[in-house]
Amino acid sequence: MKKIALGLMLFALAATSCAPKYTSATAKPIAELSCGEINDELRKLAGVRAEAESKKGVSKENVLFVLFFWPGAVVNEMDNRDVIAKVDARTEELTKAQRAKGCAVTAPAPVSKP
Repeated sequence: MKKIALGLMLFALAATSCAPKYTSATAKPIAELSCGEINDELRKLAGVRAEAESKKGVSKENVLFVLFFWPGAVVNEMDNRDVIAKVDARTEELTKAQRAKGCAVTAPAPVSKP
């Protein structure tokens, strides 16, 4: 019984938060970005947002969390919402900078991860 409980705890620790990771703290300041760099970052942000959206709600990650460690589903949902909010805020800042610098405004296609 202890082995099962330990196994579940290890699984929970290893699998907690399947949300994609994103922080704008390490990103280059917007004022220093060129138009090409802004477009590249917008594309990357679209990919991170798409990944977070795919892991929200009834996703395979959340179903597994509910089956084996229900608090993990709650943490995963909160992490995904946090990532989406951060990505949306950075995207808005980049879009404003893009307009201010006179860059060509294009709809970013998400960058898929290999």
